[in-house]
Amino acid sequence: MIRNRLAGTAALVLLATGCAASPEEASKTVLAAAPEPTKAVRDLLLPFDAYQLSVNEIYLIESAQDLLTRDCLKERGYDWEVIGDRKQYPDLRNRRRYGVIEMPVAEEMGYKANARLLGSTDVTARKMDREARLSPAARKAATDPTDGCYKLAGDELARGNQEDEDLVSRLNFQSLDEALKSPNVVPAMHAWVQCMAEKGHEYKDFNAAAGDPRWAKSKTPSRAEKETAEADVTCKQQVGLVKSFTETEKSIQQREIRKHRAYFERLASAKQRHLVAARVVLDRG
Repeated sequence: MIRNRLAGTAALVLLATGCAASPEEASKTVLAAAPEPTKAVRDLLLPFDAYQLSVNEIYLIESAQDLLTRDCLKERGYDWEVIGDRKQYPDLRNRRRYGVIEMPVAEEMGYKANARLLGSTDVTARKMDREARLSPAARKAATDPTDGCYKLAGDELARGNQEDEDLVSRLNFQSLDEALKSPNVVPAMHAWVQCMAEKGHEYKDFNAAAGDPRWAKSKTPSRAEKETAEADVTCKQQVGLVKSFTETEKSIQQREIRKHRAYFERLASAKQRHLVAARVVLDRG
């Protein structure tokens, strides 16, 4: 299946915890906050990441999509606010790949998550504000899933510039699963379990700690949840669990890239063509 490369931004919107109730209140949209990413997280990139769009590349394509949407809506008699001045953001797609790994996050949020944790939400808020200011007719003309201008603009940019991403998505999940069972990671995971037990927390792995049913009982993290998350991060750091995972996954993913060389070459080419198509629109203005 060929998937829309911009689908990830929709996930960020779903995680957002703010909304614009009316045009008058639209400019007041505020989305949930999260601790700034640490250097360890900003540097946490894996080989497969180069073949899929980063947040900045998504925003570059969205900027071009905005211009095409503006022109399309103008022909239909409506205005469209172009969201410009999109800053460069750190790539945080792997921030929670190995659970909570930053002490500031554990101390403030426990195991809770929101859109801000995985990237900047200021563009999301501006998009929500924009939609709130549209009249019903303009909103339909812009966002109709069949022939809305925003969809048509996205289709134009993606036409001939996409490759089936099912394989890389599947390999991405398999990479993590294989690493979890790897002889390079298993000893570190056992050490993490022992470390946690010594601190009074009995879990088979960090996923079980994050998924403790007690945490789902409240929208805000309890003291117990924060303390568990803090112990989780401390133990990961003490046993070098994240280092073991990333080194193992890098090796696994590089092996798969070599194994599926032709596929990854097509994936890289499609990504570059998509970005070039967007830059052509942006240069045209």
